[in-house]
Amino acid sequence: MLVSICFISLRLLGQEEVKTKLYPIEQIEGGWSKKFSYKRQIIESPLALQIPLLEAKDSEVSYEFLTYKRQKKSAEIISAFTTGFSVYTFLSKGQVSDGFYWTVVGSAAVLNLYLGTVSIKHFKKALKRYNELAQTDSKISLQINSHGSSGASLGLAWNYQF
Repeated sequence: MLVSICFISLRLLGQEEVKTKLYPIEQIEGGWSKKFSYKRQIIESPLALQIPLLEAKDSEVSYEFLTYKRQKKSAEIISAFTTGFSVYTFLSKGQVSDGFYWTVVGSAAVLNLYLGTVSIKHFKKALKRYNELAQTDSKISLQINSHGSSGASLGLAWNYQF
């Protein structure tokens, strides 16, 4: 009797992994800016997607998004440094040569452009992987494959996750 009570209580009180439902994140292209749709809400900043992306608890999504976030922060620091340097140069005329000023500002611009480009690639990888994980629920798909001149085949597939 005691053994059965212990066994039942362990099964009832035991922790098991609860899989959170992931909702896909859609990217909306618009003019100069990109917006995202998550749970029928429009989100303008990719940084606002941190919570849903990290809820996936996937190492690849976490790595890519946190790399994006770190590079974005580095670009902001470089921009702040460049702005401070420009203000310093303006206030202390003649202290900084024109060549040095343009070298610093130009280097910062190139570095910012590079970090911005690379960070967007990391964000896109994180978003792509997240959407792959969100789509692993049950789904029915229709596939049509062509076989050259011999015709085509039609298939219906049902993917169900247990």
